[in-house]
Amino acid sequence: MNSEPVSQPQAPVIDSRSHEASWTAALPDDFGALLRDGIDLHVHGQPDVSRRFANRGADIDVARLAHAYGLRGWVLKSHLWPTMDRAGLIRDSLTDIDFEVYGSITLNPPAGGVSVTVVELAASHDAKVIFLPTWGSAADVARGGYIPDRLTLSAPSFPRYASAHAISLTDGNGSLTGAVREVLDACRALDLSVATGHAGLSESLAVAEYCAGIGARVLITHPLHYVEQPGQLTRFTDLGAFVEFCNAPLLHPDGHLTIRDVYAGLEAIGPRQAVLTTDIFSRWVPPEPECFRMFAEQLSYLGISADDIRQLFAANPRRFLGLPEPVSGR
Repeated sequence: MNSEPVSQPQAPVIDSRSHEASWTAALPDDFGALLRDGIDLHVHGQPDVSRRFANRGADIDVARLAHAYGLRGWVLKSHLWPTMDRAGLIRDSLTDIDFEVYGSITLNPPAGGVSVTVVELAASHDAKVIFLPTWGSAADVARGGYIPDRLTLSAPSFPRYASAHAISLTDGNGSLTGAVREVLDACRALDLSVATGHAGLSESLAVAEYCAGIGARVLITHPLHYVEQPGQLTRFTDLGAFVEFCNAPLLHPDGHLTIRDVYAGLEAIGPRQAVLTTDIFSRWVPPEPECFRMFAEQLSYLGISADDIRQLFAANPRRFLGLPEPVSGR
């Protein structure tokens, strides 16, 4: 992928309280209909990989805009640091609206890696989702990718660090390591949801099989990056795992996926165990709720029903998070 410049001007902050009307004025009257009560399980706030890579607005302002679009909540994710306390600060700033922000931790090396103690401590800070390693996974180190490229721009020593601390989820026989099993057991005991991060395909399958055995909720994170045929995704849904389809790869200048790949994936597995997320954090895309709206409208154009889209955006994310049904009449 082409490298971004290290220094970039900061993107303009969106003050949605004063500008949400002007932002939405050019959209149809029912622009948020498909997003109502939606929860985005994969929101990269500002900053994530570096403050030098600005996205389209400060978290609080974009959260207010998301509420104006009809969304009910986010899961805030970072590739580097825990987001629980940050999520709490955003919630405390949004007491005038009905919008929830859930914190998470990604078990990459700077956050402590794959450790049951890290999970327990994260739970004590109200984490809701535990992401297995992303750039810190041995599978991701082997394949390289966009996030390592970005991190290397900020930390020239990063490739050496990542290689030295790469985390394998399975042993030489393809079985989950003891540390991974301890983490998954803790997530089940603490009622935390698990996402597979950038694990390899066989590792993700091993995680899904183990979670099925212990009754843990698990999300297979953006698997279209790794499978050759959409039908391969049924290996996960047959185990009760959720499968994620992200909007970000469809918008990236170097992306190889299109909305029709997502449509094919949904056709292969059906709506019951799938979720739609944004996973955006680049300056060339609109704010998160507008990306979500575009995603929904494109799938609607391709023939996905409004009821199925609402299941993908709202009902299934709630099930993944272990949340009750929302109160009607918002």
